[in-house]
Amino acid sequence: MLVLVLALMPNGLAAAESPEDLTGWGAARWGMTAGELEAALGTAAQPLPGRWLYGGAYADLSVPDVAVGGLAFTAYLQMDEASDRLRQVLLERRRVGATPAAFERLVESLEAAYGEPSQVCAQAKSGGVPLDYHMIWRFPTTTVHAKFLDFSTTAAFSRDPQAGFDPRRAERDVRRNLRRFFPRRILLRFHDARESDLDRGCS
Repeated sequence: MLVLVLALMPNGLAAAESPEDLTGWGAARWGMTAGELEAALGTAAQPLPGRWLYGGAYADLSVPDVAVGGLAFTAYLQMDEASDRLRQVLLERRRVGATPAAFERLVESLEAAYGEPSQVCAQAKSGGVPLDYHMIWRFPTTTVHAKFLDFSTTAAFSRDPQAGFDPRRAERDVRRNLRRFFPRRILLRFHDARESDLDRGCS
């Protein structure tokens, strides 16, 4: 897994200078109500099929097919449970589309837009803990987190249906990995910089 971690390290491409600030996510501003978000985002904001809970926050609205670096994400508008106001936008890309190459494309796009990250760290996968690669951009109003998580395992196999039965051939030679047991996620979070509990750094 260390090879994968190294492959995800910044590749030395020239990054833009960091902007002075990010005032929110697109037209959304921290502290907006659901009504204000719908007015700001228009038809892009779509109701979710029920309320999604996030531990102290919830999402009733999402923005599907958000393009970042040529990659499609779903954005979830997370509201504070106590105030019913926007505190974070979570963009998520899962499974087949969440590859190391896709994350590299995302990082290139973010560096072009925001400059060099404020913090970078990587945790190699071991003992059931996923590979976790994390980059953070901090601005006065908004903090941005880009995260690649790989929970994949080599312990899940199926038998190759094209392989005939041969008692002289070891079973491990005809097994193959089950792709559905290789969950990966790319997460991109934008949140109010004052929300210190959302800025977990590289932990």
